Amino acid sequence: MNKQHIWKPSILDETCRRMIISTSWVYRIHLEEQCLRDSIQKLLSIYPILGGRVNNDNVIFPSGDIHFEYLHRKGSAENLIGKNTLPKKYEANFDLKKMLKGRFPLVSIKVTDLENGSVLSIKAAHLLMDGRCFYRIANVLMALYSGETPAADIVFDDSVIPQIILPDSLDTLKFYSIPKTALLSVIWKKFHKTRKQRILITNDEIMRIKNKAGVSRTAVLSAMVYEIMGRKTITIVQTADHRGHVKAIPLSYGGNAASTLSPINLIADLPTEEAARIIDDGIKRYLKDDEKYFPEYLYLLRNKLPYLPFPLGDAWKRNPDCIICNSFISFGIYDEMAAGGTVPAYAFPPDLPDPIRFFPALPEENGIYILLNL
Repeated sequence: MNKQHIWKPSILDETCRRMIISTSWVYRIHLEEQCLRDSIQKLLSIYPILGGRVNNDNVIFPSGDIHFEYLHRKGSAENLIGKNTLPKKYEANFDLKKMLKGRFPLVSIKVTDLENGSVLSIKAAHLLMDGRCFYRIANVLMALYSGETPAADIVFDDSVIPQIILPDSLDTLKFYSIPKTALLSVIWKKFHKTRKQRILITNDEIMRIKNKAGVSRTAVLSAMVYEIMGRKTITIVQTADHRGHVKAIPLSYGGNAASTLSPINLIADLPTEEAARIIDDGIKRYLKDDEKYFPEYLYLLRNKLPYLPFPLGDAWKRNPDCIICNSFISFGIYDEMAAGGTVPAYAFPPDLPDPIRFFPALPEENGIYILLNL
């Protein structure tokens, strides 16, 4: 009998307990069922926690398996390429309620074999991982499928976040209270049609501004959002990965290690390059002092204080004054998901409520999508 291990979710993990992270890929080849089953077992031997089960406030592992389905359907994989949403019938099944009670796995994988290709859909408990960790595990799975021996470069160490020293108290005046109306705004957005749009920003356009302003790609894309919003006075909020910025969190950390930073203020009618510089300077400033800001954020979570580093109420208005951006451009979405040398033809972005997401475009489009959900 395998020895049972216990993984204790951190304060940050707990905020994601009722969330699922997912992505689906379309391939122009047929993914082989048995090879995938073998690859999943190898993946579990590298990361046995993926087969764990929730047990009250903990995750017990190894105590099960990854949920896997392989189905044959009529239809063309080619017809799915470029679509904004993937039909539900192709998505991996994930029973969140059962998962929280320990009766469903933390990871679910589904492959649908079609006439001229396959759809690979992966869903995982956000409780266990953030975006960086999710895509790295997906990359390892496809490396195993391709016969490679990937490095086991994720460590699920439940002592990392708890060992960060939190403040004894906090001056909440420098934070933004969460208004009661914010919940109503979130509910309204869920049940009413929002402004959903996919805008392609080419790599040439990104590099032109990046080189001219001397900033990161994320800053360029955020400045593009500022343009899309009409160059009005707004605040831009970035989602940052704290690995490597907070000494206690190594780059190999498995679990949730990303959160929102404090807002960066932009006045009306700025040139794009200037907006990009302000955003880039703001990101660098906050990450430079991450050893101070991140423990403060954890303090708010631990004590369940109704405050955040950004004005949540302004972010969920019909015409928001606060824009929250979540970037996926540094993750392995295409090349790292190659199956035996064949790169996926298309990837469906995670279905998340983030107002703005940055996501790699089709390889032949040579750019990045700005996905609006406003």
